[in-house]
Order: sequence, then structure tokens, then C-alpha cells
Amino acid sequence: MIKLAESSYRWAIKHLLKENDTDLFPRPFEITIIQEMEDELIKELADLDLTNYQWNAARRFLIPKDNLSYRNATQLHPIDSIVLAAILYEYGNLIENNRLPDNIVFSYRFKPLSDGTMYANKTAWNNFWEACRDKISTLDEEEGKYELDSCYEYVVTCDISDFYNQIYLHTIENQLRDCGFPNQVQKRIAELIKVLNLSTSRGIPIGPHSSHILAEMSLIPVDNNLSLRGIPFLRYVDDMVFFCKNEKEARIRILQIADILDKEQRLALQRQKTREFKVREFFKYTRKMLGDEPVYEAENEIVEIIRKYTGGNAYTKIVLSAIDNKDLRRISKGKVVDLLQEYLDAENFEKLRWLYRRLSQIGIPHAVEFSIENFQNLIPALNDICLYINSCAENFQSDWKNIGGKILELLDDEIVNNNPFYQISLLNLFVYNNRLNHIGILIDKFKSANEDVKRKILLSSINYKNAAWINQLKEDQVRFSEWTRRAYIIATKSLPPEQKKFLHGNIRETLNQNQILERLLLQWAK
Repeated sequence: MIKLAESSYRWAIKHLLKENDTDLFPRPFEITIIQEMEDELIKELADLDLTNYQWNAARRFLIPKDNLSYRNATQLHPIDSIVLAAILYEYGNLIENNRLPDNIVFSYRFKPLSDGTMYANKTAWNNFWEACRDKISTLDEEEGKYELDSCYEYVVTCDISDFYNQIYLHTIENQLRDCGFPNQVQKRIAELIKVLNLSTSRGIPIGPHSSHILAEMSLIPVDNNLSLRGIPFLRYVDDMVFFCKNEKEARIRILQIADILDKEQRLALQRQKTREFKVREFFKYTRKMLGDEPVYEAENEIVEIIRKYTGGNAYTKIVLSAIDNKDLRRISKGKVVDLLQEYLDAENFEKLRWLYRRLSQIGIPHAVEFSIENFQNLIPALNDICLYINSCAENFQSDWKNIGGKILELLDDEIVNNNPFYQISLLNLFVYNNRLNHIGILIDKFKSANEDVKRKILLSSINYKNAAWINQLKEDQVRFSEWTRRAYIIATKSLPPEQKKFLHGNIRETLNQNQILERLLLQWAK
């Protein structure tokens, strides 16, 4: 029998509230309820024997990276997210202690903070590129300029092809054992990966924050191999940079890393991203990656102000009223829209997503109408756009109901109709912003909708008095998917007490011992 400490579960709940379950999906509404019902849930989890715990069904969606490429991302059942995060809270340092120093491997350094933060260094990406720059140059403090060193003439950059999807379960199992995880904990993590992969031997879930430390763990043998050979390198996730004395050595490094990845784990380099740089060219590349040479002047000004109020932390959110009027005038609607248009014209979706996330930090509503009007061309950034619009709910002074109508029109778009992720991203706006309204139209869509859309419509209905409609679904709810049925239980909160008591009693009789969350939701809805 293995039980986790109550403090581990409490930290895991804080983690989900602080950082969400993923960076890719809208937050599951269940997490809000878990916050309200934390003590009741902890009573169940504290008595949980991990050796008997059965992992639940997750959801997978195809998510756009840009106009032409996609990735399959996973959203864990909320209780599974808590259990996995709690496991790592207790045992994650066993992984961290086996890794190379953080001035060589920069990504996802496990350092859980009391506020629920899992990876404490939020500037690791910048630190990585600063270290790359400093490896080939020295700052002349008097002149304020960098001078290239003579140690290296060439630099190689490369990354691993389809990294998360290619990680072998056998590698994860070996590394969990080598890091010193208890045997039963090893088995539970391996079992989760098997469940998610339908028993295939490759791949770890893309999306959950907890996956990152497992991915880092899988590369410990690769890092150690490079280190033992004395090969100078720096790494951020699957991006690796090698520093070479000459062109011949650069070619040798590519062969060496390709050979190590193949022999260690049957991983391969991504051909398009394997590059040789002359050192001067690479120095310019580091400046580009660090944003030292912004493409547009407005970018610098907007980011400078957001950093001023958030301390440079990409996860900090502040209220718009905290920003000085003078600074607000500098982030004018014209500047924001012009910058978004520049990125859109260049099809730079990485920058578009980045800017939407920055605007979400302060909830400034300048880009709401632009986003709706340019929807077709902005689809690869849709999730970040939806999260941005949600962040503006209190600050947008235009007609929210009109915006809601336009969003409903977008739901009929062929591209949206063919991707459930787009649908849930748009419909999530109705869950958290009742001023969008149009619940009648959403109810009309319910019967013919897929399960993911049904779930969002049910969650949207909690903003309105729809007891009659919810009661009419009482016979259909047994045929809903697990995720949709949970949304139905949440929606039953609006039912009259007598109807609720009867319906909840029937639902409770169908639940098994593992359905902890469903029992909690019934208690909340009561």
C-alpha cells in the first residue's frame, strides 16, 4: 500500500489553480469546484491507496501549431492531474537530483513553490539563449558591446523529431528506477502512460505540466553521454546547441548526437532544424531569439510596459486599473492592432500567440474586435485568443452580446466544424462570460452537437435559469461521455431541490468507487 501525504494533494490542487492543468486547453470547470470543495476532496484522496488507483479517460485534441502543422495534445481527467502532480511533488526531486546543472540543461527545472508553481524558473528560455550568446562572446562593459571569442568558429543547433511522441515507455521505466522511485509508484506512472497510449510503447502526453519533468528525465542518459565525452553543449527541452572549433568538428557533432539518440532511445534529429552556423551568424541568431532586435518598434514599447507591471514573469496577471494612465496611453489600441496586423501579414503565429498571452496578463481589450474580424486568418492562435477575450470581460466597453453573436456565426465555419478543439475554445467564452448571452441558440445546437460541444453548452447553462431544459435531459445523461456527464451534474445545480434529490440519487447509484470527482460534483450541486 502506498499513500501520498495530504500536503502533496493540497499542493497539487494549488498547482492546478495557479498554472491550470495544461498551457494548451481552457481550464476545466471542475477545477473551480475542486477549489470550493477542497477539504471534502482531500478526505477522499488522503485515504487513496495508489496501488489500487485506476487512471481515468483523458481527452485528446488536434491543436494547431501554425497554418499547416498540428500536434495531438492530451487533457487528463482532473483527479488524475491532481494525483500525478502530487506524486511528482513527493518524488520529483529524485529526478532533479540526477540531472546535469541548470547552466547546461535549462528547461523545466523542478522546484515546486508553496504557491503551486511547479517549475520556478520562468525565464529559462531567455537564460538558455543568453548562455548560448555568452558561450561565444564576452561583454565589453566599458563599450557596452559583445566581442566574439576565438574558442569556437562554428555552432550546431538541432532538435529531436516529434520528441514527446517518440519517448519509449521502457526509457521512462528505466529512468524512474534509476532515479530511485518506489516500485509501486513506478508502476502507477507507467500504467498511466499505457492507458493514455492505448498500450502502445511510445509517447508521453503533450499538454500536462507534469509531463515536462518526465520528458526531461528521459534525456538524462543523453545528457550524461555528451557530458562524459566532454562535448560542450547547452539544452532546452529537445533544442540542443553544440559549440565547435571548426567546420569539421561541427559535422562530427551532428553525427555523434544522431548516433547517441539512435542507440540510446531510437530517437532521430529533425532534419529541417539541424543547422550549422558560423559563429558570427549564430551571435546574430541569439540576439533574434532574445528579442534584442525587435522586428517592430511598437513591440518593444508594449512589452516594456507589461514587464514593468508584471516583473517580467509571463504568468503574472494584474488588473488593468493598476497601470498608470500615462503607460496606458503608450499601449494604444492603434499600436496593438497594428502590431497584430504586422504579425498576421508575416504569418508569424508564434509571435501572435506570444502577444495575445502578454495582453491577457493585463486584460486590455484593444484586440477583441480585431480578433473576431480576422478570425479565419488567426485560427492557429485560437486558444490564446479565446483566453485573451476571457481576460477582457471586465474591461471591454462594447456590446458583448453582439460579440457573442459573431462567435456563434464562427461556430458554423467549416474549419471550426472539423476541429473539436476550435469549438471548445470558442464555446468556453460562454462558460465564463455570461454577458455573451445567446443561451437559447446554444440549447438549440445541443441535440445535434458532438460530445465536446454538448459539454460546453451544459457548462454555459449554469449562468442562466434553465431548470426545465436540464431536467428534460435526465434520461439522456446516462449515454453521455464521462466528460459530458460531469458537465450535466454541474448543470443540475439549477434544478429545484426535489427534482435534484431524485436525480442525484439515481446518478449516485450508477457510480463506481473510482468516480471520486462525480461524487464531489453531486455534493457541490446539492
